[in-house]
Amino acid sequence: MTATARAPSPPRSLRGRPRCDKSRQAILTGAYELLVEAGLSGFTIEAVAARSGCAKTTIYRWWPTKGALAIAALLEMVEVVAPIRATGSARRDLESLLEVMAGTMAGPMGRVIAGIIVEGQSNPDVLESYCTQVLQPRRERIGEIVRQGVRTGELPADLDEAMAVELLYNTLYSRLLVRHQQLDEPGWTRRLVAAVLGPARPQPAARPTRIHSDALYPA
Repeated sequence: MTATARAPSPPRSLRGRPRCDKSRQAILTGAYELLVEAGLSGFTIEAVAARSGCAKTTIYRWWPTKGALAIAALLEMVEVVAPIRATGSARRDLESLLEVMAGTMAGPMGRVIAGIIVEGQSNPDVLESYCTQVLQPRRERIGEIVRQGVRTGELPADLDEAMAVELLYNTLYSRLLVRHQQLDEPGWTRRLVAAVLGPARPQPAARPTRIHSDALYPA
């Protein structure tokens, strides 16, 4: 009697990958939901494990601290972004980008961001991770648009680019953290851009160009 031939086993690196991906997504989704509900102060690995149905050992294998998991969960949600079309005008691009960022921060994600920043005052590792992984890339995107406007002559050649970025970006955080003003107030981002960059200069009509795909906020 001959033995039945067996199909070759899949490579070790491929076995279990779909299950790992499913577990990872469940953990990140559960973590974000808990951040919205309880903030970072009430956020624990135990609670994420219960919400996601994954073992604490699995969570710790991917994220060694609750701060690392919180930042990963925030980034996962931040990257789900509607594309922002580049219009050829730095001013209009800034208005569109800031409007999306402000609208995002006006919702549940704004509460998550605020909680991370508050917690970061006593947890430097969390604040550093937030600044390098979330905040800085989006500040750089604003800076790219400002520099483009200076290069094309749409914005003044003597514009203090670094200060313009500070004012545009930090005003969002002022509304979120200090003044508790409405972030999605109609026309607010347009007025902010005008106040920082000055009145618009007449420009020839520009054709739309490529798309900023990940320009969203958070933060």
